[in-house]
Amino acid sequence: MALGHRTDGELAGSASLDPLGLSDGEKRILAALSNRPLGLYPAASVAVAAGMGRYEVQPALDRLVELGLVTGTEEPIRCRPVRREVVWRLDVIEAWWRVPEVLRWVPMPQMQPARMPERLPERFRHLFWWGETEMYRLPRDAVFVAEQILTCDDVASWNWALSRLPCETLERVAERPHVPEDRKSIIRSALVKRRDTPV
Repeated sequence: MALGHRTDGELAGSASLDPLGLSDGEKRILAALSNRPLGLYPAASVAVAAGMGRYEVQPALDRLVELGLVTGTEEPIRCRPVRREVVWRLDVIEAWWRVPEVLRWVPMPQMQPARMPERLPERFRHLFWWGETEMYRLPRDAVFVAEQILTCDDVASWNWALSRLPCETLERVAERPHVPEDRKSIIRSALVKRRDTPV
Protein backbone atom coordinates (compact mmCIF):
# COMPACT_ATOMS: atom_id res chain seq x y z
CA MET A 1 0.00 0.00 0.00
CA ALA A 2 1.89 3.00 -1.21
CA LEU A 3 1.68 6.20 0.77
CA GLY A 4 0.92 9.47 -0.94
CA HIS A 5 2.36 12.88 -0.21
CA ARG A 6 0.64 16.21 0.34
CA THR A 7 1.73 19.72 1.15
CA ASP A 8 1.34 21.04 4.71
CA GLY A 9 -1.78 22.93 3.65
CA GLU A 10 -3.37 19.84 2.18
CA LEU A 11 -2.50 17.84 5.28
CA ALA A 12 -4.07 20.48 7.49
CA GLY A 13 -7.18 20.40 5.31
CA SER A 14 -7.47 16.64 5.76
CA ALA A 15 -7.32 16.88 9.57
CA SER A 16 -11.11 16.96 9.72
CA LEU A 17 -11.09 13.48 8.19
CA ASP A 18 -9.49 12.10 11.39
CA PRO A 19 -12.48 11.72 13.74
CA LEU A 20 -10.37 9.95 16.35
CA GLY A 21 -8.03 12.86 17.06
CA LEU A 22 -4.89 10.80 16.57
CA SER A 23 -1.52 12.26 17.50
CA ASP A 24 1.17 12.66 14.85
CA GLY A 25 3.03 9.68 16.30
CA GLU A 26 -0.07 7.49 16.26
CA LYS A 27 -0.66 8.40 12.62
CA ARG A 28 2.91 7.54 11.70
CA ILE A 29 2.60 4.17 13.45
CA LEU A 30 -0.50 3.36 11.42
CA ALA A 31 1.21 4.39 8.20
CA ALA A 32 4.34 2.41 9.05
CA LEU A 33 2.39 -0.75 9.89
CA SER A 34 0.30 -0.40 6.72
CA ASN A 35 3.52 -1.05 4.77
CA ARG A 36 4.45 -4.08 6.87
CA PRO A 37 1.66 -6.67 6.63
CA LEU A 38 3.65 -9.23 8.60
CA GLY A 39 3.92 -6.81 11.51
CA LEU A 40 6.84 -5.50 13.52
CA TYR A 41 8.46 -6.43 16.82
CA PRO A 42 9.64 -5.40 19.31
CA ALA A 43 8.11 -1.98 20.00
CA ALA A 44 11.53 -0.43 19.35
CA SER A 45 11.25 -1.55 15.71
CA VAL A 46 7.90 0.24 15.44
CA ALA A 47 9.54 3.36 16.86
CA VAL A 48 12.26 3.29 14.20
CA ALA A 49 9.79 2.72 11.37
CA ALA A 50 7.55 5.56 12.57
CA GLY A 51 10.38 8.00 13.38
CA MET A 52 9.52 8.09 17.09
CA GLY A 53 11.39 7.84 20.37
CA ARG A 54 11.46 4.48 22.13
CA TYR A 55 9.73 5.81 25.21
CA GLU A 56 6.86 7.50 23.38
CA VAL A 57 5.97 4.60 21.11
CA GLN A 58 4.50 2.23 23.74
CA PRO A 59 1.75 4.61 24.98
CA ALA A 60 0.84 5.31 21.35
CA LEU A 61 0.65 1.60 20.57
CA ASP A 62 -1.49 0.99 23.65
CA ARG A 63 -3.98 3.67 22.56
CA LEU A 64 -4.16 2.32 19.01
CA VAL A 65 -4.91 -1.14 20.42
CA GLU A 66 -7.69 0.37 22.56
CA LEU A 67 -9.12 2.03 19.45
CA GLY A 68 -9.08 -1.28 17.61
CA LEU A 69 -6.74 -0.06 14.87
CA VAL A 70 -3.71 -2.14 15.87
CA THR A 71 -3.26 -5.57 17.40
CA GLY A 72 -0.45 -6.56 19.73
CA THR A 73 -0.30 -10.33 20.11
CA GLU A 74 2.38 -12.37 21.83
CA GLU A 75 3.53 -15.06 19.44
CA PRO A 76 6.30 -17.67 19.33
CA ILE A 77 9.16 -16.61 17.08
CA ARG A 78 10.67 -19.69 15.51
CA CYS A 79 14.36 -19.09 15.84
CA ARG A 80 17.01 -20.74 17.98
CA PRO A 81 16.10 -20.70 20.77
CA VAL A 82 12.35 -20.17 20.27
CA ARG A 83 11.13 -17.10 22.13
CA ARG A 84 7.88 -15.15 22.42
CA GLU A 85 7.49 -11.55 21.26
CA VAL A 86 4.56 -9.13 21.00
CA VAL A 87 4.02 -8.63 17.27
CA TRP A 88 2.33 -5.34 16.32
CA ARG A 89 0.08 -5.37 13.24
CA LEU A 90 -2.37 -3.03 11.60
CA ASP A 91 -6.00 -4.16 11.70
CA VAL A 92 -6.29 -3.49 7.98
CA ILE A 93 -10.08 -3.61 7.62
CA GLU A 94 -10.74 -1.46 10.67
CA ALA A 95 -8.06 1.12 9.86
CA TRP A 96 -8.98 1.54 6.21
CA TRP A 97 -12.63 1.89 7.14
CA ARG A 98 -12.14 4.41 9.98
CA VAL A 99 -9.03 6.44 9.06
CA PRO A 100 -8.21 5.87 5.37
CA GLU A 101 -6.78 9.38 4.92
CA VAL A 102 -4.18 8.73 7.60
CA LEU A 103 -2.91 5.65 5.77
CA ARG A 104 -2.89 7.40 2.41
CA TRP A 105 -1.26 10.71 3.20
CA VAL A 106 0.84 10.69 6.37
CA PRO A 107 4.48 11.34 5.34
CA MET A 108 7.03 8.86 6.65
CA PRO A 109 10.62 9.66 7.71
CA GLN A 110 13.15 9.23 4.94
CA MET A 111 15.68 6.63 6.04
CA GLN A 112 19.00 6.61 4.24
CA PRO A 113 20.43 3.15 3.57
CA ALA A 114 23.33 2.36 5.86
CA ARG A 115 26.61 0.79 4.81
CA MET A 116 27.08 -2.94 5.13
CA PRO A 117 29.26 -3.77 8.16
CA GLU A 118 32.28 -6.05 7.90
CA ARG A 119 30.93 -8.41 10.54
CA LEU A 120 27.51 -9.78 11.37
CA PRO A 121 25.94 -7.73 14.21
CA GLU A 122 25.77 -9.48 17.56
CA ARG A 123 21.98 -9.04 17.75
CA PHE A 124 21.57 -11.77 15.11
CA ARG A 125 23.36 -14.41 17.18
CA HIS A 126 20.06 -16.17 18.02
CA LEU A 127 19.52 -16.97 14.32
CA PHE A 128 22.71 -19.04 14.17
CA TRP A 129 22.15 -21.91 16.59
CA TRP A 130 25.85 -22.68 16.83
CA GLY A 131 26.27 -19.12 18.13
CA GLU A 132 29.51 -18.21 16.37
CA THR A 133 28.48 -15.09 14.46
CA GLU A 134 31.98 -13.64 14.80
CA MET A 135 33.30 -16.15 12.28
CA TYR A 136 31.42 -14.58 9.37
CA ARG A 137 32.77 -11.74 7.26
CA LEU A 138 30.88 -9.52 4.87
CA PRO A 139 30.62 -9.49 1.93
CA ARG A 140 32.50 -12.82 1.81
CA ASP A 141 29.75 -14.77 3.60
CA ALA A 142 26.84 -12.53 2.60
CA VAL A 143 24.90 -15.23 0.71
CA PHE A 144 24.97 -17.64 3.65
CA VAL A 145 24.06 -14.88 6.12
CA ALA A 146 21.19 -13.63 3.94
CA GLU A 147 19.79 -17.12 3.48
CA GLN A 148 19.98 -17.89 7.19
CA ILE A 149 18.20 -14.67 8.17
CA LEU A 150 15.55 -14.67 5.43
CA THR A 151 14.53 -18.31 5.88
CA CYS A 152 13.92 -17.94 9.61
CA ASP A 153 10.70 -16.49 11.08
CA ASP A 154 12.36 -13.52 12.78
CA VAL A 155 10.57 -10.86 10.72
CA ALA A 156 12.31 -8.02 12.55
CA SER A 157 15.65 -9.22 11.13
CA TRP A 158 14.55 -9.41 7.50
CA ASN A 159 14.70 -5.67 6.89
CA TRP A 160 18.37 -5.55 7.85
CA ALA A 161 19.26 -8.24 5.30
CA LEU A 162 17.05 -6.73 2.59
CA SER A 163 18.47 -3.23 3.03
CA ARG A 164 22.12 -3.82 3.99
CA LEU A 165 23.30 -6.84 1.99
CA PRO A 166 24.29 -6.56 -1.70
CA CYS A 167 21.55 -6.83 -4.32
CA GLU A 168 23.50 -9.58 -6.07
CA THR A 169 23.49 -11.57 -2.82
CA LEU A 170 19.73 -11.27 -2.47
CA GLU A 171 19.24 -12.32 -6.09
CA ARG A 172 21.20 -15.53 -5.47
CA VAL A 173 19.13 -16.34 -2.37
CA ALA A 174 15.88 -15.76 -4.29
CA GLU A 175 17.00 -18.31 -6.89
CA ARG A 176 17.47 -21.14 -4.39
CA PRO A 177 14.69 -23.75 -4.64
CA HIS A 178 14.31 -24.36 -0.89
CA VAL A 179 13.71 -20.69 -0.04
CA PRO A 180 9.97 -20.19 0.68
CA GLU A 181 8.01 -18.50 -2.10
CA ASP A 182 6.81 -15.70 0.18
CA ARG A 183 10.45 -14.81 0.98
CA LYS A 184 11.35 -14.84 -2.71
CA SER A 185 8.52 -12.38 -3.37
CA ILE A 186 9.67 -10.13 -0.51
CA ILE A 187 13.26 -10.21 -1.78
CA ARG A 188 12.21 -9.29 -5.32
CA SER A 189 10.04 -6.43 -4.08
CA ALA A 190 12.92 -5.11 -1.97
CA LEU A 191 15.27 -5.26 -4.95
CA VAL A 192 12.85 -3.27 -7.13
CA LYS A 193 12.57 -0.61 -4.43
CA ARG A 194 16.34 -0.39 -3.86
CA ARG A 195 17.10 -0.06 -7.56
CA ASP A 196 14.43 2.59 -8.02
CA THR A 197 15.81 4.67 -5.13
CA PRO A 198 18.61 7.09 -6.11
CA VAL A 199 21.69 6.89 -3.90
